[in-house]
Amino acid sequence: MINKKLLLVLTVLLTVSVGLMAAVSGINTERPGEIMPLKSGAPAYFGSTLAKTNGVVTPMGTLDTMFWEINPNTNFGGWTDDYFAEYFVFETEGILHSITFHMSDLPAVTGGGMSIWLFSSNYSWPEINTMAIKDTYTKGCHLGYYQTASGKEAYGEPTEWVKGSINTYATGAIADKNYDPLKEQLVPFVGAITTNLEPATSDVGYVTVPLGDDAYTYAAGETLMVLVRFNGFPTMADGADYRIGFYSGAINVEPQPGLKFYAATANPQGRDANAATDDWGWHIRLYAWDWRLNIEWTGDRSPVISNVTADKAYLVTTPIPISATIIDDNPSGGLSSVAWAHVHYSVDGGDFVEVAMTNVGDVYSAEIPGQALGSTVTYYIDAADNNGNVKETLEYSYYLFKKNNKVLFNYDDGTLSVNSAKTYYWYGADPDGKFTRDTWQADYGPISDALLDGYQIIVHVMGSGPTNQPEDIGAIYKNWLDGTTALAPRSLFISGQDYGYISGFADTTFAAGTFEKDYLGIETLGTQDVTGTTAKAQQPWRVDAVASNVLTGDYAAFCGDSLALFYYPYYELGFAAWQDDIVKVSGAVTDFTDPNNSNAPMGIHYEGTNWKTVFWTVDYLALDFWNKADTATMYYWGLTDVGNLLGNVLTYFGEPVGIKNEVVSVPKTYSLKQNFPNPFNPTTAIEYNLPEKGLVKLSIYNMLGQQVRTLVNTNQEANNYRVTWNGLDDNGVVAPSGIYFYTINANGFNATRKMVFMK
Repeated sequence: MINKKLLLVLTVLLTVSVGLMAAVSGINTERPGEIMPLKSGAPAYFGSTLAKTNGVVTPMGTLDTMFWEINPNTNFGGWTDDYFAEYFVFETEGILHSITFHMSDLPAVTGGGMSIWLFSSNYSWPEINTMAIKDTYTKGCHLGYYQTASGKEAYGEPTEWVKGSINTYATGAIADKNYDPLKEQLVPFVGAITTNLEPATSDVGYVTVPLGDDAYTYAAGETLMVLVRFNGFPTMADGADYRIGFYSGAINVEPQPGLKFYAATANPQGRDANAATDDWGWHIRLYAWDWRLNIEWTGDRSPVISNVTADKAYLVTTPIPISATIIDDNPSGGLSSVAWAHVHYSVDGGDFVEVAMTNVGDVYSAEIPGQALGSTVTYYIDAADNNGNVKETLEYSYYLFKKNNKVLFNYDDGTLSVNSAKTYYWYGADPDGKFTRDTWQADYGPISDALLDGYQIIVHVMGSGPTNQPEDIGAIYKNWLDGTTALAPRSLFISGQDYGYISGFADTTFAAGTFEKDYLGIETLGTQDVTGTTAKAQQPWRVDAVASNVLTGDYAAFCGDSLALFYYPYYELGFAAWQDDIVKVSGAVTDFTDPNNSNAPMGIHYEGTNWKTVFWTVDYLALDFWNKADTATMYYWGLTDVGNLLGNVLTYFGEPVGIKNEVVSVPKTYSLKQNFPNPFNPTTAIEYNLPEKGLVKLSIYNMLGQQVRTLVNTNQEANNYRVTWNGLDDNGVVAPSGIYFYTINANGFNATRKMVFMK
């Protein structure tokens, strides 16, 4: 396979528009507010071509758009004086006429803007593996900054280049290496190209900046660095109203294309607010920014490969067909044609095998031989034109899904990474490790009859809304439940805040024979989106657990007289709350009610001969307990402070998991246990043991030794204890992401442990 060092693999659009659904980003690990969910209602995403307003009347060559091939599902932002940079490599000669920026956020007030420059590149360096160090604090993604008379700068008239923590990577600093990623300013010759960014009341979309007289003529193989600085609010630090953001997506190529310069203005303590040393300046990021170079090719380029088959999973062992559209042109004139095309595949990390592709017109295809279930196949396509120019795609992969267990976890949401979902949604629900389970994730594709067949229990989390659901999901689940027998009972748990995804949002009464009535126990559609407004959907919503209920009774008991249960996904998971009320059939049992709407059911369970279902219009990971007398402060997270409701569901399904939260005996020794989860967001549990009565103080400190929060400062009896920290300091302000220490002092016993707060 061709070495991808300094090989830029970009998607090129001719007159084709590619639609990708904007998704919600996952829990982030950066400064508060830097990486955020995309705004709800974001439109379908389309690649752009050169706009007519760019002043190109009679192009000499072929108009095109050049950008990094990513899934732009993240709102990555910054503030005044922060810089973003991204590199591009041109495969042949041409002219850059304008740049289109896909904006995910604009300031809420007037006065914001961007400055844009084009630089030649001093990035990256063959000695530095950027994929290995991207987005890390300890391995050295921090390049550094210029210390000038006016402050810490990304470029300019330097007095000193201050190297960052990249010097600690591998064996240390490379002697005399200049880690400045920018080389020579190319456009404009003097000053900067500027554009205003006015507030937007809806999706902010695209901002195209023409280069005009500064249109840049590039050479074949040239590497270009596009540099952007946010302007307008030099004294507003990182306030939410002054934030500017780009649509972005994670990518893994060498070198990583996206860099961000953290300015002292917006980041007074650097990128990591708890860093022991200053870390202002350039950092190598996991993300690529969705910027588009509107270009005009004038030289001969290699074939353009698009529409590559990219399914993530299959259920078969038969050969898998792979196809792509491959075209060739020659903007400089002369003959153009595709000489050959190949698929190269590897099974479970083995050597790549080449398969020739055949074509019908511009569509080229080949088959990858069938493999055993459980295998992962990686593949890429390359093609050459009649002049010997070769193009190679990024690597794609698919998994031949293998059923190993009786339980299927269907995570059909894009909020968390799959690994995070497996950790959080099952945390504490299976303390004995009884439930080994298969996981079907959203990018594997929609569920099907073939997928479900053979499973006994399905846990389906659709959270903010399914990302890849078939229109007939109800019919598929009905077919599966229709197959239940005494020897093969089946149980289904769906946790997702909008059951309109199942019913098709139809305003109707469900008839006998439908999945909704026969199996979920829903009589008619109740009130949809009970929060009503976006503002309310971003605030906690009261939800009552039913006392003595087999599934939710322990949550009701935990509330007692002083606490109330609230659904707050905007805080816990980053998506707005659009849960629904339910009108249930007479045999269904209510688990949650909506006290704001006459105690209408918001969660129910139902059962018949050899089958059981549980359906909640809330995501059980986003249930919090608040003090009725002080609803400004969240006190407890249900997952860690009471127990995972999934454990109760599995027990109801006839598969008890034996959750044990109660104290069984007085401890014999003092101890301070490691918090869990760790890293955490937004809440973590800390357990400690006291063998005798005494004054106990449990406090949290940052890396500078400053006290952030006192969790316990009182006399306590001998017992086992568990407290939680919700990430707030003693003033009720959310603490920055970073490393913290928690210390206990009790009767002369002292202990300290470290934890990581990730937001």
